[in-house]
Amino acid sequence: MRIRWMVALLVLWTSSAFADYALLGTLVTPDQVIENGVLLVRSDGRIAAAAADVAIPEGVVVIETNGFIYPGLIDLHNHLTWNAHPRWKPPQMSRNRYDWQAMPEYTKELNGPHYAVAKDASCDLERFGEVKALAWGATSVVGGLPNECSRGMARNLDYAPGFEKSDALLYKVFPLELPPEEETAVRDAMKSGLPVIVHLSEGIDPSALREVRMANSQKFLVPGFIAIHGVALKEKEFRDDLGKNGVGLVWSPRSNIELYGSTADVATARKYLTIAIAPDWSPSGSDGMIPELRYAAGLASNPFTAKELVQMATSNPARLARLADRIGRLEPGMVADYVIVKRGTRDAYESLIHAEVADIAAVAVAGRPLFGDAALMTAIAPAARLEPLTVCGASKAVDMSNSDDGKGISFAATMTALEAAFTKAGAPLARLDTCQ
Repeated sequence: MRIRWMVALLVLWTSSAFADYALLGTLVTPDQVIENGVLLVRSDGRIAAAAADVAIPEGVVVIETNGFIYPGLIDLHNHLTWNAHPRWKPPQMSRNRYDWQAMPEYTKELNGPHYAVAKDASCDLERFGEVKALAWGATSVVGGLPNECSRGMARNLDYAPGFEKSDALLYKVFPLELPPEEETAVRDAMKSGLPVIVHLSEGIDPSALREVRMANSQKFLVPGFIAIHGVALKEKEFRDDLGKNGVGLVWSPRSNIELYGSTADVATARKYLTIAIAPDWSPSGSDGMIPELRYAAGLASNPFTAKELVQMATSNPARLARLADRIGRLEPGMVADYVIVKRGTRDAYESLIHAEVADIAAVAVAGRPLFGDAALMTAIAPAARLEPLTVCGASKAVDMSNSDDGKGISFAATMTALEAAFTKAGAPLARLDTCQ
């Protein structure tokens, strides 16, 4: 990679560990592709310009990426602390989520070990999950821990979005089993215009389909409500229950197919509502956002173009989360969350969908590179504290100096704690350097 610098007469450093800089490359906004583009990032972590013709101010560091630059990917459906577990395959297909959760194999191989490990290493599970998410391009995630562990790495939209605290969306796995105080919080959030994201109709049998009718009868289906899965839903439900009520959908095809043998009818759903894509969790879904995009693209039933899939990982989830004015696009004034992928033989959209970890040059949150190639990360932020690691056989680096709300707990320390906790629990630990 060629990195060239303009002579800086004056560089003003901030606590973000970088000054104003300009990235040269092909911008994927994601609605359009801008060749020979410039992404101008301010030291406050905001985008100053994103276009082909940008007057770069004197003294600004200029970095040639030779790659495609995308908005950071937004994962609206994950269970981050479970992603340190290896893949889990149930002994048979299930008809709804309650089936596999009741299996003795699930208790023995996944649920039991998870809670045993979490007693000793919950924050280590969170850190591992966030690094795994960043490695696959996710700069915003949902499904972390409600404490300091969720601050300092990826942008946790349900606890610490990095904006006003009041901007955090609510994430509820079982919306029809909420205790009164949580139900009140959900209704208050919806009244105030905050998004609420829930699991709904996860399965293929009548009980899964019944959940949407129950949610509708309880007046949950209103604008701002986001349904995950929707495997059991048909055109009537997509049109009348979700679409007409302004409800969004998060599609997690791999986990659906591996657990139920089927996934949501997104070819029909797309006619009525906004759809995002997300990986669910590593045990039955994908390791991250890019592998889930690749899985969806390879389905014979996939109705989406490569461009539409990229939008389902960027601008669509930003719209559903009601954060489209801050994340999900490369535009002036937006937060500088971005992913840089090395240029290959594929076009701009296909290059993201088919990227391997070796192709991920940099992943940045608010202009600060947290994962990628050490050379590029150092060029962007010379003062960054980089820790080398290997992911899927590729030599990469991670900056965890702000993990746990500034405590700066390293990935090496995280792995040491996890190895001890998993050994104590008698369970295997997944590794970042093994890929599906």
